[in-house]
Amino acid sequence: MQQRIKSLIFWSAITFIALTIFSLTIGQQVSYEFADDNLSRSFYNITMQGFPIAILLTLFGTLKKESTKIRNWTFIGATILTSILSFILMLSLIFKVGFGRWTTFAILYRHKTENKVIKDQRYDIGALGYGRERIVEIKPFLKYWISATEVDTTKIDKNQWKYVNEEGDIKW
Repeated sequence: MQQRIKSLIFWSAITFIALTIFSLTIGQQVSYEFADDNLSRSFYNITMQGFPIAILLTLFGTLKKESTKIRNWTFIGATILTSILSFILMLSLIFKVGFGRWTTFAILYRHKTENKVIKDQRYDIGALGYGRERIVEIKPFLKYWISATEVDTTKIDKNQWKYVNEEGDIKW
């Protein structure tokens, strides 16, 4: 029973590490985003704070009674060092990944038959102002995500879209 719990902790930590690495690398390049800012913030907080802890939890799978003391102490030292380095890395990423967010300035178009909108957005980087600007077609994806695809509004089929020009997140 105790071995199963150790194995469960180890593989949960490995899965968390793999998902964290994916979300901070490849996941930043895909066109899917969180639909809710609070969910996004919570996700990145858990990811940033949990990554060094997950690295420490891998000790449940790497330390073995059959291994020599030198080997076990080497694993302990390397794991603690890796955890400290990952903590420093996470601190440096706080202001790069998941910090800013896309702010909708206007909802330009609504699709006449489907649940899709075209929005004018700017990347809000807090006190530093706004970064890049984009016009995207937003489609819901499952319950907690959206698919954002950049679109040229001069090339859309105006028969499928209704021009609404509604206020977005910024109220004038």
